Amino acid sequence: MNNSQIVLSIISKSKKPLTAYLILEKFQHIKKVQPMAVYRALNKLIEGGKIHKSNQNKTFILCNHDHTEIHNPSIAICKSCGDTQELISNAFANIFSKLSLKNFDFKNFDLEVSTLCKKCIS
Repeated sequence: MNNSQIVLSIISKSKKPLTAYLILEKFQHIKKVQPMAVYRALNKLIEGGKIHKSNQNKTFILCNHDHTEIHNPSIAICKSCGDTQELISNAFANIFSKLSLKNFDFKNFDLEVSTLCKKCIS
């Protein structure tokens, strides 16, 4: 397995979003590498549309789409527990396409929604 495959495996087996350091820690149990090797693998997986990065809580999640084409990552993040879930980005693309904002092009966007998950509301 190459580094990207190992990182993808680690993320896909996790039930929660992982930081780069948590991924590195799990990676080190499989193979000893420098942190930059993990960051390069993460970047490659993001570029390939296999994973998404939350800029808000600096975590990585598995993409839940079929990967036939790159799409606009849209994720919801719980403000309380940090749980993260990918949203259907086509819904937002349709909304943005109807806006008449002259200074912005919404063909390529990232969207992060801060909210509370159902567990934290209860």
